This record gives sequence, C-alpha cells and structure tokens, in this order.
Amino acid sequence: MITGRTALYGVLGHPVRHSRSPEMQAAAFEHLAIDAAYVALDVAPERLAEAVTGAHALGFQGLNVTVPHKRAVVALCEAVDPVAREVGAVNTLRRTERGWEGFNTDAAACLMLLGEEGLRPGARALLAGAGGAARAAAWALVRAGTALRIAARRPDAAERLAAELAPLAPQGAPLPAAVPWDALAAEADGAWAVVNGTTVGLHPGDAPLPLGVRAGQLVLDFVYGETALARTARDAGARLVTGERILVRQGALAFALWTGRAAPEALMAAAISAPGRAT
Repeated sequence: MITGRTALYGVLGHPVRHSRSPEMQAAAFEHLAIDAAYVALDVAPERLAEAVTGAHALGFQGLNVTVPHKRAVVALCEAVDPVAREVGAVNTLRRTERGWEGFNTDAAACLMLLGEEGLRPGARALLAGAGGAARAAAWALVRAGTALRIAARRPDAAERLAAELAPLAPQGAPLPAAVPWDALAAEADGAWAVVNGTTVGLHPGDAPLPLGVRAGQLVLDFVYGETALARTARDAGARLVTGERILVRQGALAFALWTGRAAPEALMAAAISAPGRAT
C-alpha cells in the first residue's frame, strides 16, 4: 500500500509502457523491506523539462531515464557525475535538496559486463548507434582500450561521438573512429565484439541490423527480449550479453545510488525473466 511515507521512484521514457524496470525495482524494494513504489511514466520529449521539475516537486527520490531522453535530461540536472559528463548522457537521477544529480549506470554496467566476458585492450569492437545507450557503450569500449569503430545512420553523429571520446582513450590505445553505416557487415566480420546501441529490435517489425555474427564473437544488445540479433548470436554460437543483463546490472547500480544498500541483483533478474522488450 502506498502511504504518505512511501518513497517514490520511476522511469521516464516515450514510449515506456513496455518497461520491465517497475517489476524489477519493486522486487528489490520488497525483498529489503523498503517502503517504496516505482512507476513507469510516459513523457513526450516536449514535456521532459516539466516532468523532471514536477517529479522533484512531488517528492520523487529517484528516476531512471530511457529512450529518447538520456541526452536531453543532462541539461536538466543540478549536478552531473564525471562518468555521465564524459558519456554525454544520463540514465539515473538521484534527488538532492536543490534538484537532480545525474549518473550513467548504463556505462558502468556495460564496462563491467564486457570485462566479465573477457574484453581485453586492443580488441576490435564495432558499435551500431550514436544515441544515449550507444554513447554509454562507446564510453565503456573506449575506456577498456578497444579499437572501436562506430557506425550510425547519421554519419555526422558517429563522427562527433568518436571525436568526443577520443581524449578518453588510455595512453597508447587505438582511437575510436567512425565508419559508414553500409560498412556494418564488413566491420562486424573482423570485430571481436559487436554492440547494438540502437533501438533496432525494440519493435517486433524492425528490420534486423545488416550484419552477421560468428561463433566465439561477443555480442551485446541493449534491446532486451528475443530480438533478431539475439537469435542470430545464439544460433551462431556467439557469446551474448542480453539486454536483460544490462537492464538488471544498471538497475542494481541505480538502486544502490538511491538507497545506499547493495541491490539483490539475482532476485531482480528473476523478476524480469518473463518475455518482454525494452531498452
């Protein structure tokens, strides 16, 4: 039951009704006996500033931010942590007395999961996309010292992202570079890791990314559910980091930021084990 003492949390997106974050975070709050509620809030882009200000006025303690608001919300934060500043996108908001503090738990989650799968400096990596999720993945891949290639439908977006992240590459590591969108297949063929940072796969009728996957390759898909890329990776014998794993890890990091307590990550993963799609 929600009372006047219940702490409020939510996720802002458009669309957002498909989000699995409410059930995941609700399971964590219940497990740790925290009096809190987490809701999905559909916010059109032109209403984002109103929504962020209004949520603070209403006493929300924390928010997640998803497509298409991760970059736009940066300007609405009272403070932004160094990682989110470097990424240029925010996906987690924590309440302060004066306003919202912005974080990027997508980036940290991506770096952690890639490391767990054996990513090493110098490995060739291909990233599809240049939006909010892609920027988090690009940050992680650059920080890991990979030879990163970025392809986006808008070439200028890929070029800008590569240029912005180049100063973050470790000394002696390859610098990120943009490649044409129509070079996806060729670049994927020679890559150790392939990352989908686009929304391709979010909708059932989406045409799949124009690339192949081979056995032993690492594939990370920010979109969760049974996407065409996930099926292709499994069929090819590639190692797959699913969107669910990213969702749970970034959600666990957000939970810790909000509550100061370690998140029950395994329980959160179990809470979203039913089929679904989101980013």
